[in-house]
Amino acid sequence: MAMRYAVWWVRLIYVAWMVPAGLNHFIQLYPQPTGNQPLSIGVFTALIDSGMFTLVKAVELVAGLMLLFGWRVPLALVMVLPVSFTVWYWDTELQGWWTPSAIYGWAVLSCNVFLLYAYRHCYYSMFEGYAPLRWPWASSQEAQP
Repeated sequence: MAMRYAVWWVRLIYVAWMVPAGLNHFIQLYPQPTGNQPLSIGVFTALIDSGMFTLVKAVELVAGLMLLFGWRVPLALVMVLPVSFTVWYWDTELQGWWTPSAIYGWAVLSCNVFLLYAYRHCYYSMFEGYAPLRWPWASSQEAQP
């Protein structure tokens, strides 16, 4: 029972970061931090210039809404994992390991990893040697012959 509350709590914290961060790119809510180290500014500039930053923010927003409404949560967690890792890398390695920014990087990646672990039962079939074919919308009872 405590794990259920922990999962809900972490989901809400994660959503509270992802939805405003994703929405901020499309509707200005607060100034977008660009970094204060040469490497972090360079990576940020490259993401903006290549158009990848829009994709990253769209993934953050869509995955955040999926987590908020509980729709396809395991898919949303896998979908946002590369973004979480990139945020962690940008906040820790590029900004500096001992900066306040690193706390946010660790928090984002930790939330994602914790939730992936909490929903691990949803990923077991991906690692089976053989998984029988079935329609995605069919319940597990309907798929049994």
